[in-house]
Amino acid sequence: MTIEDVADYCELMDCAVSLGNPDIGFVAVDGRGVRGKFNNYRRFLQLNELASLPDPVKVLEGATVFRIEDDDGTRTLDRVEFDRELRRFRQLIGV
Repeated sequence: MTIEDVADYCELMDCAVSLGNPDIGFVAVDGRGVRGKFNNYRRFLQLNELASLPDPVKVLEGATVFRIEDDDGTRTLDRVEFDRELRRFRQLIGV
């Protein structure tokens, strides 16, 4: 599983996936890839700090929580369940 696989899933399923692990951190992925790659300047103005995002590849490797957000709401899957969902998706598109 790669970030590109998750982005492809998001693009065709019209959703966003927030994935990660409380010990490593979380990143959000949509059809264009990792969302929020850039530091938040508003946060800098408010708190005089810039919060950086964890490395998406490391987060994906250690991810245990996959939160899928779409028009129907939000559902949370563990790694095994999301991997199963991703395999079903690949079968649907013939990859």
